[in-house]
Amino acid sequence: MNIRQTSRTPSVLAEVGRRIERLRLARNQTQADLAEAAGVGIATLQRLETGGNANLRTLIQVLRALNHLGDLDAILPDVEVSPFEISPGRGGPRRRASKPR
Repeated sequence: MNIRQTSRTPSVLAEVGRRIERLRLARNQTQADLAEAAGVGIATLQRLETGGNANLRTLIQVLRALNHLGDLDAILPDVEVSPFEISPGRGGPRRRASKPR
């Protein structure tokens, strides 16, 4: 399944869980081994793999244990600051959004 902007949240959670499980199995790791390496409980890992509600900290710990933490750069690239935003008198990069005029 491709994750799209229009995908429903439960579908995205289930797909993320399937992908985590496939990464784990490709490394021939048991849930117990990955949970220990990630510093999470087996029930927490099972919840993540089955598309249950897991927190961001758990996802980061599991991705780190799978050596895939750097993949987050692909989904959340760093936004570069434009030269206009750092010009004198602007006070640095934007810190809040404004309503359209």
